Amino acid sequence: METYRQPQQPAQLLGLPTQAYYQLIHTLAGILPPPVNDTPEALLARTQSAIDEVAGMLPTNANEARLAAQCVAARAQADDVLRLLRKHAGDIALEVKLNAQYVAMLRASQGAHGHLLRAQAVRHKREKSDAALKADEWTQHVVTSELQRALAAGPVPATPAAAQPAPAPAAAPPAPAAEPVPVAPPPPVLAEASPPPPPAAAPPLPPVSAPVAAWPAAPAAPEQTPGPRRARGMAAPAEADEPPRDLAAETDYYAVTYPHRAREIRHHGGLPPHCSFGPPDDDLLRAIATSTSPILRALDGMSAAAE
Repeated sequence: METYRQPQQPAQLLGLPTQAYYQLIHTLAGILPPPVNDTPEALLARTQSAIDEVAGMLPTNANEARLAAQCVAARAQADDVLRLLRKHAGDIALEVKLNAQYVAMLRASQGAHGHLLRAQAVRHKREKSDAALKADEWTQHVVTSELQRALAAGPVPATPAAAQPAPAPAAAPPAPAAEPVPVAPPPPVLAEASPPPPPAAAPPLPPVSAPVAAWPAAPAAPEQTPGPRRARGMAAPAEADEPPRDLAAETDYYAVTYPHRAREIRHHGGLPPHCSFGPPDDDLLRAIATSTSPILRALDGMSAAAE
């Protein structure tokens, strides 16, 4: 009959202090999803299961224990999302979202586990060398001591640093106060300079009046109808040198550009009684009313069909 043997204590103790274990398990218990049954027994069973999973990953230092806790927490969250996915099997939109969350948490759990395995592989490789193992132990001891010393000292007081910059701003205000004093005189100078411009603007008036005398002849015959026609006022001096006017071409162009106007002119034999557009000149108006151009005949046909 075999007797129960208590496992022997390893020669080298784990490099994780009791405070680290306490903080790790309480942090892990706070981030795990709640159990299905909200009872103290179910909560204790959930936490005990998480402890067994972390211990099964064989962490021997704070870094490995943290990676193991992350792996367990992500795995538990993935299982809880999978439970919700089965619970809401009829909601397609919710199923898609829960399925994506499940895959993400499962990958996070596997990633943390992979980091843990790589860290353990590096540690096992360094443990084969006594020099490397002693160097790691000494480094861990130094870092732990320095961190504990910093924790015991508390935050660094910031009073001496704040006392030095205080006198500097006090000396700064007098300097800008002297600058605004010379700025006040410029406004009165601007007020005195404003009267001179009116007399200076009077001399340019005579040269402007000279060309005005040449303009009255041009606006005597204003042109209101757009189109390709000569300007009667401006081209009067060179009228003898211009080629003869092609009224037939102007008539066709006017009919193509303004068919509605040309149709009304031909329908009334001249300018309509209630003209709502700019009338052409007399020669062009007479040509539109009496022209036998095919384009204007087509407009007559359109007018007759409309009537």
